Amino acid sequence: MSADMQEIAERPHTDEPPRDGIGEEDNAIPAWWWWSWFATIVFAAFYLPYYTLSGWSQRSEYAEQVAQAKAVAASLPAPTSNPFRGNAGAIAEGQQVFNTICAACHKPDASGLVGPSLVDPYWKYGHTDADLFTTVSKGRPGGMPAWETQLGGDKIWKALAYLETLPKSEQPGIGAPGVAAPGAAGASAPAGVPAPGT
Repeated sequence: MSADMQEIAERPHTDEPPRDGIGEEDNAIPAWWWWSWFATIVFAAFYLPYYTLSGWSQRSEYAEQVAQAKAVAASLPAPTSNPFRGNAGAIAEGQQVFNTICAACHKPDASGLVGPSLVDPYWKYGHTDADLFTTVSKGRPGGMPAWETQLGGDKIWKALAYLETLPKSEQPGIGAPGVAAPGAAGASAPAGVPAPGT
């Protein structure tokens, strides 16, 4: 210890003998510690009634912020053309979305299975970018679920950008007038395609 530093005076604690050369001292608790402790008690006295009686909670705060975000999103105009058209990185992500979500009903080549063909000339609800986005995001009666909540707008646009890259067919496919899904009552195969089991 340097000469200019004074050693803090300590009162010996006579009730406890030193152990291994270490003795316990009986120094007073600093004033700042007492004031901090009393401050936490005063804070708790106001905070606990406010938290329990005012109705505020993290859950309600989160729900309010989610509602505000949805309102803002709903007020924004939806794109009328695919913002990811021709974007190779987005198309690759869209392929993953399509194979994970869409292929189960439309097949990996989009020729249709339970859901209609997405590569033939027939589009029941329209084939513009805006029409396709609405179909996927909001769903359609008769089997097409709404994917907006689960996927979000960007993933839907990317899946549609990938769909544009798939080879198209001029023949009416599954879902076109007069062409039902394989195994359905009265199903008929698309022109040029053998019927199931033949």
